[in-house]
Amino acid sequence: MTFPGTHPLWMWLYFGVLGSAGLILITLIAWSWMKYHALAKGYLRSAAKWSMFGCMFLFFAAWFACGIGGPPGNLFSGDPAAQNLTAAIGAGVLSMFFTVPGWACVLVSMRKMVQATQPE
Repeated sequence: MTFPGTHPLWMWLYFGVLGSAGLILITLIAWSWMKYHALAKGYLRSAAKWSMFGCMFLFFAAWFACGIGGPPGNLFSGDPAAQNLTAAIGAGVLSMFFTVPGWACVLVSMRKMVQATQPE
């Protein structure tokens, strides 16, 4: 297998290994969430939903952030002709766009967990 010469080999290994690890982890989180969601009731069930949405949005944000340095933005490329500032800015904007609702969902999830611990 050959890698394009516009990017150093370390970049392909870095994003390949960590991207694969992230995909495996989000899959395991979703699987665990489905098992927990089936057992939870009340505020804890609601907290589980909000938590999963938060994880999903944060995963999307991380995925788009990869597009700043790697394709399509290619700002890590040593070849200035391969760099695409417009695509890198777009990837950065999308990354931030998904980060904000991700953290908001995590916050709502935590508030629901606190509500579940309060006596009725």
